[in-house]
Amino acid sequence: MAKSMEGFKTIMLATDLSDASCGALSYATQLGRLLSAKILVVHVVDPNAVPQLTTSRRSILCGLIDSAEDELQRIAMALSYDSIRYATIVRLGPIRETILQLINEREVDLLVIGTSGKRYKNGEGLGSVAEMLLRAMPCPVLTVGKGVRQDAFEGTHLRRVLFPTDFSETSYDAVSYAERLTRYISGQLLLLHVDESVAGSVATGSLGERAKFEAIAKKIDDPAIVAEYIFQGGPTAGAIVTVAIDKHVDFIVLGVHSVDEPEGARPRAIAYDVIRLAKCPVLTICPVAERGAAGSALQSVASS
Repeated sequence: MAKSMEGFKTIMLATDLSDASCGALSYATQLGRLLSAKILVVHVVDPNAVPQLTTSRRSILCGLIDSAEDELQRIAMALSYDSIRYATIVRLGPIRETILQLINEREVDLLVIGTSGKRYKNGEGLGSVAEMLLRAMPCPVLTVGKGVRQDAFEGTHLRRVLFPTDFSETSYDAVSYAERLTRYISGQLLLLHVDESVAGSVATGSLGERAKFEAIAKKIDDPAIVAEYIFQGGPTAGAIVTVAIDKHVDFIVLGVHSVDEPEGARPRAIAYDVIRLAKCPVLTICPVAERGAAGSALQSVASS
């Protein structure tokens, strides 16, 4: 098994310098402090954003780079004030490929991104850049939506981590991250399974489902941190978000399937819907990242 969160040494914050990225910065800072990790604050200037035929294209790109460097310097001053190790990087190039290259070059353990941007039919935003990154990164990704709660690391409430599972091997691999995160915030771990064949709340699952929950619990060093086993009916993404809101969850941890696994398109949609609708950050773990095989660009989809 891979190193899990206690081995995280480098956290990358990929920022578009928008207001929506402020929440992502806050979570990256708090995780950096908690894990004693170095934070790489990265902004990529995409040359495709400036039309090729623009006569002053070079000047515009230089201006964008200078502006980004000034803004990252401001962020760096705040990180320095918090005594957090950091580095700032501004690169010119295609966003996804550049971020992936930096992850491999700097051996990044966790990518933190904010979500905002274009609107979807449900009225919630998942920025096109954030979506593109989620499809490609070989390391765990923490997505922080605009307006999510910012008190996950404060001792003001009983903190909870929600781990939805489809009882797959991917879920078994990813539960270690949910356990470690729960420990770091001194919280409770909630295990959730959604059954789409029934509607609404499900008081108890079948004997087989309960046995599968117990199998997952055996993967946890201290099963006592599991506060609740939850069975829920209805559409998967909606059920996950509903439970997260009802239980005042601070994080959702999702195991993710690689693109070559069966029935990949639908789980991918589930992950994006959860991220778009969630009122708390979502940590996604892909199987290759869990096995420590960073360096392979994977398409990834969420486990329900």
